[in-house]
Amino acid sequence: MIYDFSVFFEDELVADVRMDTDKNKSSIKRYVMGAKQPFMCDRQDIPYIYDFLSSRCYENGRADLKEILAAHGLADNDPYAWVRRTHGVKYSDFWWIRFPSEKCTWEDVRVR
Repeated sequence: MIYDFSVFFEDELVADVRMDTDKNKSSIKRYVMGAKQPFMCDRQDIPYIYDFLSSRCYENGRADLKEILAAHGLADNDPYAWVRRTHGVKYSDFWWIRFPSEKCTWEDVRVR
C-alpha cells in the first residue's frame, strides 16, 4: 500500500512524505528545519513516520477510546485512518496533514 501526504505547520509546507508498505520503503522531503519540522533527524524509515502519525492519535489506553473511534466510523486506532479523518490536528501544536487532491488550509482544519 502506498501512502502519500504533506505535513504543514499552519499554512507552511514543511515535509512531503511517501510510504510504500509493500516494498518497505519510505521517503521524507523536508522543506524547513528547526522547530517547525516534526521530522528532525535523517531517518526516513516507516516506523519513524508511523510514530509521527501515532502521535496525532488518541492514546490506546484511553477508557473512552472505543466511543471516540466509533464516532469517527473507526473500529480500531489505525493512525493513518485517523489522520485521514482528522488531518492529524491537535490542540497542543500547529502541525497538520493534507492528502493529495485536497485543497484545505490551516484555517479549514485548525481547532483553536
